[in-house]
Amino acid sequence: PLWSAVKKPSDNPLKDGETDFSLSYHRTFYSSDYDNYHDIYLQRWRDEDIPWKVMCVNRVTGESYEVPRYDPAYADKSTCVDPDEYKVIEGQGADVAGNPMGIPSRFKDPMDPANSAWMPNSVPGVKSQPWKYNYMDGECGIRNLDYNYDRLDPEIPDLPRPDNQNCSNIRDNVLHPTLPDKLIGMERVAETRRAKYVGISQLSDDYLDTSGVLMSFEGELEDEEDMIAMLTQYGQFEFGSGDQFGTTFKPPVFTEYKMAPDWDTRFHQYERFYNDRARYSLACVLNPESCPVNFADQISKGHT
Repeated sequence: PLWSAVKKPSDNPLKDGETDFSLSYHRTFYSSDYDNYHDIYLQRWRDEDIPWKVMCVNRVTGESYEVPRYDPAYADKSTCVDPDEYKVIEGQGADVAGNPMGIPSRFKDPMDPANSAWMPNSVPGVKSQPWKYNYMDGECGIRNLDYNYDRLDPEIPDLPRPDNQNCSNIRDNVLHPTLPDKLIGMERVAETRRAKYVGISQLSDDYLDTSGVLMSFEGELEDEEDMIAMLTQYGQFEFGSGDQFGTTFKPPVFTEYKMAPDWDTRFHQYERFYNDRARYSLACVLNPESCPVNFADQISKGHT
C-alpha cells in the first residue's frame, strides 16, 4: 500500500478533496488534543464557543430580533427600544477583528461521517474500513467520548489527558515505506507447452513387460514430422534404452519464491464485517496475525 494523507470529503466521487492536515496528523501520530472532547471546556464556560449576538426581546409579546453591531449610519437600529424591550446577549465568541465567531473545538469526533469519509485504497490488496471502526478496534475506543461528564462539569479540569494511541487502532494511517510488491500469492501455471518425444524401453527377460529401464528423446524433425520416422526409415538409428531407470514425466519448474500464508488478507482491516479483526474479536484472540491492521505493521521487506 501507498501512504497518503487524509483527504476531506469531496463532491466529486472521482476526485479526492483537499488534504485534512489535522486529521492526517491524528491518524498518523496521534494527538491527545485531537482526542479530547472537553478541550475548550473553559471557553464553553465563558460562552466563547457561541458567536456574540445581541437580541432585543419585547416585554409583552416575547418576540425577539437580532440587533446588528453599532453603525453610526444605523444608530436607531442598533439599540433596543426602552422600556418596551430588553437586551439579551447570546455568546461571547468573536475573532480578533471583533466579528462574531464561536471558538471551535479541535476534537476529532470518530462518529462524524466526514472524518471517516477517506479510506486508503492504493492497491487492490488493501481492504480498509472507516476510521470510526478503526477507532473502536480496541477497548478504549468503545466509550462515551465525553466520559459521562457534562460539558460544563466543574471537575473537567482535573481529568487526565487522553492517551489512547496504543489501546486502539486510532493511528490507522501510520507512516510506512512503500516497498516493491513481492507478496507471493497462490501458485498458478504461468506457462505450459506440449512436447514430442521418443521413449525406448528395455523389455523384461520374458518379453512380456517393460523393465523400467528407459531412455527418452525430446524433439521433432523438419516439417513437424515425428522422430519415430527415423526408426521406420533408417532402422534403429543407434537408439538404445540405456541402463538407467527413467520416465517420460518432466516435473514442473517452480519459482524460488514461496507463497505467503496470508497473502490475500494481510492488508485487510476487516473480512466480512467491520471490526471482525478487532482486538476483542474471536479471530484476534485465536490468531494474533488477525489483529487490527494499520498497514505499517504489516509491511516487511520482501513481503514474506
